[in-house]
Amino acid sequence: MAAQTRVAVAAGGALRGLRRAGGNVALGLIDQALLSGSAFVLTIVLANVLDIKSFGQFSVAWSVSILIEAVFLRGLFDDGLPATAHRIPKSRWPQLRLGLYLSSLAVAAGFGLLLAIAGLVIIAAGDNTGGLVIATGLAIPAVRLQSMFRRICYLDGRLPRAVASSLTYCVALVASAGLMIVLKLTGAAAAMACIAISAAAAASLLLAHTGELARPRARIFRGSLRRLFRNGRWFVATSLTYWVGSIGLIPVCGVLIGLDASASLRILLLLFAPLSQFCATMFSVRLPEIAAGLRAGRRGAVTAAARENALLLGSVAAAYGAVVVLFGQRILALVIHGQTYEIGTGSLALMGAAMALDAVWLGLALPLFATGKPQRFMLSRIAGLVALCCVLPFAAQAWQVMGAVAAMVASSAASVITVVLTNRARGQA
Repeated sequence: MAAQTRVAVAAGGALRGLRRAGGNVALGLIDQALLSGSAFVLTIVLANVLDIKSFGQFSVAWSVSILIEAVFLRGLFDDGLPATAHRIPKSRWPQLRLGLYLSSLAVAAGFGLLLAIAGLVIIAAGDNTGGLVIATGLAIPAVRLQSMFRRICYLDGRLPRAVASSLTYCVALVASAGLMIVLKLTGAAAAMACIAISAAAAASLLLAHTGELARPRARIFRGSLRRLFRNGRWFVATSLTYWVGSIGLIPVCGVLIGLDASASLRILLLLFAPLSQFCATMFSVRLPEIAAGLRAGRRGAVTAAARENALLLGSVAAAYGAVVVLFGQRILALVIHGQTYEIGTGSLALMGAAMALDAVWLGLALPLFATGKPQRFMLSRIAGLVALCCVLPFAAQAWQVMGAVAAMVASSAASVITVVLTNRARGQA
């Protein structure tokens, strides 16, 4: 009876939280849909206008840029921002904003400069891929500035600005890609340049809000960056372990099983991409709100927030997984012709279980992000990575793609169990 009461209270709290955040969630979903839709359309266009070799080169460069941005830079600057921001008065946020813009741009520009130098060396050696490396170096700081602008919009609760930035990115991407095709600059470097130009255009919207920036005092600047960087190494490591257990499995399966398995796994992840976008939206919208609500550091509030978000995200993921299991193969038959993928009902069900467990983990970890406690969820991700490494080699050889997905389920389950046990231990401390 007590357990049923707690579940009912958590469900009610989750629904109230969703209603409170309804407007922001809707805008967040639009924002994510614009970015994801533009990436999907660009990929389809490039797959048709580029030759296979150029498209492969672009894909590799794109994955490297995502690894740098989504794993390293986002973990260093974005993930710990709400917890850091809510430790200082809001009157000093203008200083924090400008400090974040300058510092994140400087780090990203450093990566970009290294790639640009490497590109020049490659060109000097007579390899024509140097232009692509240079274009990637230009794209990284532009994408970082756009990402920082959007993250601050979420922190400030000004989601219409984030939507405007994403819409600008879409329009600029369509225009630049169209110009690339008209001028017949159909190469991998030109495709990456389209991303750089579009991200720069989207990031330029921050120039309309310079009145909300202020020159940071040295003490505020150093203190905020010190806190971000101190926790950032944990956020980066967590993002890296998550990447290894999801997108990173695509090349691993290619080595262990074959490229057909990599393609099948990519299709499976694509089927669950809308669920991933929903969870990412809820994370971006709810994180600043939870950080503000937990500023007092009440242990009961942290536990309640974890329970509510885990129930909400887990329920949505379970429902989405059920729909994919029922209709996933029919959808694939309609949109994929001439190719055979190793995707059956069992693989779809296992992937649904893995994604549902990941959603529950994210709900449990949200308060930990908000309070700046990265070590605890990093421990859970390490447990998941250990489980993945133990299960994957044997399961993949025995059951091919289904075995690889089963390893993902084991990894996600280990992560959830670990974070639950650490939460319980902390609650009893």
